Amino acid sequence: MSRERHRPPRIGIVGLGYMGLATGLAFAAHGARVVGYDLKPAVRSSVAAGRAPYREVGLAELLRDQRRTGRFRVVDGLSSLVAESEGIFLCVPTPSRPSGRIDLGPLRRSVAEVGRALRVPSGYRVVVVKSTVVPGTTSTVVAPSLARHSRRDSSQLGVAANPEFLAEGSLVRDATAPERIVVGTSDRRALAWLRRAYRGFGAPILALSPSGAELVKYSSNAFLALKVSFANEIARLSDRLGVPVDDVMAAVGRDSRIGARFLRAGPGFGGSCFEKDLRALAARSRELGVRLRSAEAALRINAEQLDYVRALVRSALGPLRGRRIALLGLAFKAGTDDVRESRALPIAADLVASGAIVRGHDPAARATFQSAWDRSGPRGPGRLELCESVGAALSGADGAILQADWPEYARWPAAWTRAMRRPVLLDLRREVDPDSAGRNGLTIVALGAGRSEGGGS
Repeated sequence: MSRERHRPPRIGIVGLGYMGLATGLAFAAHGARVVGYDLKPAVRSSVAAGRAPYREVGLAELLRDQRRTGRFRVVDGLSSLVAESEGIFLCVPTPSRPSGRIDLGPLRRSVAEVGRALRVPSGYRVVVVKSTVVPGTTSTVVAPSLARHSRRDSSQLGVAANPEFLAEGSLVRDATAPERIVVGTSDRRALAWLRRAYRGFGAPILALSPSGAELVKYSSNAFLALKVSFANEIARLSDRLGVPVDDVMAAVGRDSRIGARFLRAGPGFGGSCFEKDLRALAARSRELGVRLRSAEAALRINAEQLDYVRALVRSALGPLRGRRIALLGLAFKAGTDDVRESRALPIAADLVASGAIVRGHDPAARATFQSAWDRSGPRGPGRLELCESVGAALSGADGAILQADWPEYARWPAAWTRAMRRPVLLDLRREVDPDSAGRNGLTIVALGAGRSEGGGS
């Protein structure tokens, strides 16, 4: 075996967002020498100083550890990154357009800049598309652009697709100990380098074509979104029948053909992936003459779930004008500060538009929620206040809504109930135990708990 195969791989990460930073740190934790770059100076300076720009379980500790080992560094330009790296992972955003198609602008610009930087150093390089892109992008957009800008041929440059399967709230675990690694390349040399880069991760490496690897990513997210949407529809039926949805889904999930994960009903899926990826997959399918009705149905169900939540708010909390409503959980789910597609945003907007005073709380996402709220403009006669403690949010409240499943909310001490003027909780995640809360005088209306609205069991 050659000396090169024993030497730690040298990896460059272009884009230090949630996914890029976790990916780079995971490689470093497995022994690679990693350099990272982000277009935003504030992100670069924060990471370089050892401060994680995002709230994720274990991310700050992993960053400190890998900076201390010297295996992870930040550079101020792509030229430096390319010069130091054998493999360059593109982890830049691919946001959604109004049409549903993804915006490849950030990726195209990064590819062009990386390509120009590749003109200088000698030796074989691999460029890996980690960003989520529709099938065909790596082969028809990225590879030709890299060849044109770098002036390298296939003997000097490998191109691959390597989609990520990271869930916010468990980024570190998913990045450092993945269930599987999917790579797509038609270049044996690039595949061999990727196998070396992932040596030690302990996960099976599944080799496909670039388009096949890209399709795996979208297919996985579409299927998971379908499971969530199915559970949400069953939750509505459960409420009509007076049947707890969690009992039903627990029994359904015991079927090994189905599995229990992603069958927990709630206010609808959010985050940076499902909505965007479903829209992109449906749009790409239409371009190819295929109607992907499953993806379209999941999007419709998710939109209808928000309408169902709006109806629950009106039913549980009554007239809203002038009322103080506590909104607990502003991130799209627990364990992260990401508010992209969070149901807390439209819920808060509806409350404020109805004249309510909304007091929001989140253990991690107050700053990101405030930024997203400020970008959205004026809301109506009510107003939004963000609180540093749950007690402050609940003080004098005429009702509360639990939107994200932070474990801090599940304990619900009696003091919280006493702080409220009208102790009613709309629990969209079924986090708070109704029996213990009821003994403390809290009335709970829980989505999917079997409220028997107009039906019988």
